[in-house]
Amino acid sequence: MDHANHTTLLQAGGHNPIPDRMRELLARAAQDHVYEKRTQGAVLDELRQRLEGMEWLLREVRERELSGLNGTLESVHGRLDDIAVRPPSWAESLAQHVEAVRDHVDVVGERVDAVGERVGSAGETAGEGMGGLGERMDGLGERVDGLGEQLGRLQASMEAAAVRFTRLDRSLAELAERAERVEDGLTALPGSVQEIVGAVADRLLSAVERVNDKADHVITRMDDRMDGIESRVDRVDGHIVAVDSRLTSVDGRIETADAILADIDTRMSDTESRLGGLDVRLGSVDTRLESVDSHLESAETRLGGLDTRLGDAATRHDGRFDTLDERLDDVEGRVTSRIDAVDSRLTALDGRAEQAREQLEAVDDHVEAVNQRIGQLPATLAIGDVHERVGELISAQTGDQAGRFDLLDERLARAEAALAPLADMLRTRPDREQLTEALGEVVEPAHTDLTRRLAALEETMLALAEALLRPSRTTD
Repeated sequence: MDHANHTTLLQAGGHNPIPDRMRELLARAAQDHVYEKRTQGAVLDELRQRLEGMEWLLREVRERELSGLNGTLESVHGRLDDIAVRPPSWAESLAQHVEAVRDHVDVVGERVDAVGERVGSAGETAGEGMGGLGERMDGLGERVDGLGEQLGRLQASMEAAAVRFTRLDRSLAELAERAERVEDGLTALPGSVQEIVGAVADRLLSAVERVNDKADHVITRMDDRMDGIESRVDRVDGHIVAVDSRLTSVDGRIETADAILADIDTRMSDTESRLGGLDVRLGSVDTRLESVDSHLESAETRLGGLDTRLGDAATRHDGRFDTLDERLDDVEGRVTSRIDAVDSRLTALDGRAEQAREQLEAVDDHVEAVNQRIGQLPATLAIGDVHERVGELISAQTGDQAGRFDLLDERLARAEAALAPLADMLRTRPDREQLTEALGEVVEPAHTDLTRRLAALEETMLALAEALLRPSRTTD
């Protein structure tokens, strides 16, 4: 008899790989969802922390740095206004010194005229003997004229210096306007750009202070030079006799004054070039600030798009996982109901297996009794009658056992047909391995006991056949 179907039904194993793959995909999707939620949560927390830090930095900048920067810019603006409204002290003192020099030159000219008149009268009285003195006085007049020309050049250079100072005042006024524009643009700047602007403002202040220091130094030197000129003019006034030699020294002094004024011109040109470079740098700072503003606006737009995308993704994933949870709950309810049905069927099958085991034990006892009787038959009965009766008994037992095995086959076939959808359902269940192990623990002992009893029954039948065949061979 073929028991392959029974063995296949009772053995635990033979799973379909498709439910395993589905379970792996579901587990992976759940892990990916958890990982994405954690990652998105970490990213959102980091973005929130960074935004809070930026807000705190902006608040600190508004409260601390902008107030100090506003005060610094106000002080710079006030100084620039003072410079633009009234001329510097060194320009006023220079104008006073020029006026004093002009007065002294006028006095010297008057005295020279008086000296000329006196010399003319002396020449008239002295005659030709004073011709040399007249020629000398003519030379002295020429030198005085040269001194007047040099003083005119000095005045022209002073006027050029005044023009340059006017241009410097205009450039400082323009610088003040640009500083106001920079002050207006500084309200929305981050900390790093404000530090750069503060450094530029510090450099501007230091440059203005250096220009003021240099101007004060030049004024001091001009004061010293003008004091020397005044002392020399006083000595010319006191010592008319040494006018020749003193005028020569005055020529040298005037040349040095021209050199000093030329040096002042070069320094003022350098100052103007530096102010132009400062204007260029401020323009570059303005362009950089505009680029920084554009970058900040693009970063804000990107952060807004990222927030919207994260919100949409979170909403979409929440809906999907809610649907998945509902489906899993439904599947769990169905599987639980089917497992309860399987448990009831397995309980009934276990009862039937117990009945089959009891019947097999009864058959085993009956076969043992038959074997004992067959062992006693050769001494009491004839061999032919024994063969006939044993054949009848074997036929009866064979028919009975065949009917029982056929009935068992039918029951197993019905059980297999009933368990087929249950097996399909168990294959799709995620925890089918645990169920398979539990069913194996329940079925394996019954399968082992049934196999052992069938083997014992076969051995008994073989022993009975051998015992029946031996007497026939002896009789033959």
